Amino acid sequence: MDTEYRPAREEDLPAMRMVQGLAVHDLAARQGFDVSSMPLDDQPTPPMRYLRRSEPDMSWVAVRDGRVAGFSQGFVRGDLWFLSNLFVHPEVHSGGIGAALLQRCLQAGLRRGASVRAVCSSPELAAQALYARAAMIPRFPLFALEGHVEALRRLPPARARIVRPKASSRLIGRLGSLDEYVWGGRRDRDHRFAQREMKLGCVAIEGDGEHLAAYAYCSAGQVGPLCARRPRLQLELLRAAGDALGEGGGAGKVRVWVPGVNGVAFVALLEAGFRILFSNLFMASRPFGRFDRYIPSGGTLL
Repeated sequence: MDTEYRPAREEDLPAMRMVQGLAVHDLAARQGFDVSSMPLDDQPTPPMRYLRRSEPDMSWVAVRDGRVAGFSQGFVRGDLWFLSNLFVHPEVHSGGIGAALLQRCLQAGLRRGASVRAVCSSPELAAQALYARAAMIPRFPLFALEGHVEALRRLPPARARIVRPKASSRLIGRLGSLDEYVWGGRRDRDHRFAQREMKLGCVAIEGDGEHLAAYAYCSAGQVGPLCARRPRLQLELLRAAGDALGEGGGAGKVRVWVPGVNGVAFVALLEAGFRILFSNLFMASRPFGRFDRYIPSGGTLL
């Protein structure tokens, strides 16, 4: 059966979301997880919409018999190309669609001047082999940790002054300067998305002058991204995020994505009572960033 590859359109998003859900269900079931508590829906996530709108040349769909059979999405920040999403319908898995979608997204990134390529791969060995053939090799595991908000409040209290800055152009500039030091490049547009569209709360530690020493976004259910000039500041910021989330009696569970090379946060969260849900694999064509002091938002926007 012939497959058509074309840029994703706004009206493709519900079908893309459904393909994503079916692919995740299929992988989870094959790994022995109970998928009954993982509802399927066709409501696109805000990051999925954001990437299609902001990176249209890197959002692709594969269409078979008039239906979306797979899709890829990515972004470029500085010299980094990152593969955010690559999902194929289980019925046509292993048919070469994933490789074709990957190449279209990657080539768009290379045309934009990217010289580093990276992805957070699922545990699927076929996916990891696909990324390795595209010159991305394993760098470290990325652990999904889950625990109660109250557990964050057992971490050491901040010695520095914690602030909760309001969204502004000045704040985005300060966040970008810290990103350059830790993450390896600016990502101002992602901060605008987090603050203006996602309405995420932000906690930060002031540094010298105009510099921030650390920042973290937090919302019901998740902390991240978190970025700190020194690894130990992460614990103070995680505590501050727990305080912010716990206000008003909030005591639900929260997820934190911790790179395996981030020993400070990884050990502290486990000792506080967090547990490992699962792990993905961070793969890149070469090392970049200081992930010993960085906690991503997940595998989509990093």
